Amino acid sequence: MDLVTFTLILMLTASQAVSAPDPNAPPAQEAPQRTVGFRVFKNMDRPITGLWDLEIPDLPARRIEIRELQPGLPGALVGGEPGGGEPFLRLEAKKEGIGYEGELKNVLGSCGLDSVQVTEFLPLGDSIVLRFEAAPTNLACPPMDSGLAGRFFSVSPRGGPVLLRDFSEISSSRVRETYSIGGDRPNIETTYEIPLGAVSVDPGSELKFLQRVKAPLDSSYWFEVEALLSPEAGVQPPRGYVSADSLRFVGSLSLRRVKQETPAGR
Repeated sequence: MDLVTFTLILMLTASQAVSAPDPNAPPAQEAPQRTVGFRVFKNMDRPITGLWDLEIPDLPARRIEIRELQPGLPGALVGGEPGGGEPFLRLEAKKEGIGYEGELKNVLGSCGLDSVQVTEFLPLGDSIVLRFEAAPTNLACPPMDSGLAGRFFSVSPRGGPVLLRDFSEISSSRVRETYSIGGDRPNIETTYEIPLGAVSVDPGSELKFLQRVKAPLDSSYWFEVEALLSPEAGVQPPRGYVSADSLRFVGSLSLRRVKQETPAGR
């Protein structure tokens, strides 16, 4: 018998000796069952109606009072300044799924957005998630531009890839002729050659917003963006300019329930 085989036999024998039960030992007691109980969101059973603070990154929070459009019917909600006033939030229960959808008005007016589409309004106890979609505007919008309130994605109005244009492409006379800038569009078909080395992204690709640029030809606004690449790619992320109709912002805001202070002495 070689040394290796002898060692394995000793190890197996020791393992069996340790695992063998002692006949004189008292009956083993089962370990107590540990149950973990927790609630991710507090006060899930509380009504949606009441006072809330609408939190907007880089902008002051806004107090909002949510109430039923018709008392006793929770399928339609409105929200406005506490104590009455014109509602700036209108919601209806989704026909499929949970939560609400609707419209948010005059809250992002400083960004040039008089109204945005609320795609999801999901109550989570003492907090609410409000998701919306909007196109960029000519005005600076800190919540959107910084990326703190959501993300930008490419959109293809006519289908196909979205071209990230070079600055020379939005400032040359050739673009004026191609797109009839400064006059009526001619009733003839025009073509535009994609420059050699141009970069395009697929519709729905996430893009990082960099800056707004006013085109010198017609004073229209273009948006410089950067394509997001994985760090493993090992290349510099491409940059380029897109028009407003090729860019979509998907944002998310939070509402926090206002805690009602208990009067002293109670």
